[in-house]
Amino acid sequence: MSTSSADQHRDVIHRWVASFNAHDAVGVAALYGQDASVVHPAYRQPLRGRKPVQDDTRAYMVALPNVSAELNRVVVDQDCAAAQVTVRGVHAGLLVLATGTRPPTGRPLEFTVALFCRFGPEGEIVEEHRYYDVDDIRGQLGDAEHRR
Repeated sequence: MSTSSADQHRDVIHRWVASFNAHDAVGVAALYGQDASVVHPAYRQPLRGRKPVQDDTRAYMVALPNVSAELNRVVVDQDCAAAQVTVRGVHAGLLVLATGTRPPTGRPLEFTVALFCRFGPEGEIVEEHRYYDVDDIRGQLGDAEHRR
């Protein structure tokens, strides 16, 4: 058993963004531990394991076929990392939100996601909490009551 380092954690975040930008859902999921837990605003229960992470990642790639992520900042402290990522794409497929699914609108989306990750001893993500503004996304998709 090895002990992962801050540099390894930073590298995993960079690989997450690179895999996401390559539309490689399998590559994103491979960065997570077999029993990883991901708390996500779109789901009532945490995602558990690599396969649900892969499926969720693929769902974003279907909803936003030209999706890209820009890593704005990474902060690492011991076995944890926080990252700020800007996600951009055109809503051209079914999108899963906490408020339900949205059919394609053809509208551009841009939103910021905060990721808080805890890493296991082998450097894999074992726990993640994601945060983003669902109301902002709904406003960008044309929901009048959610415009700011």
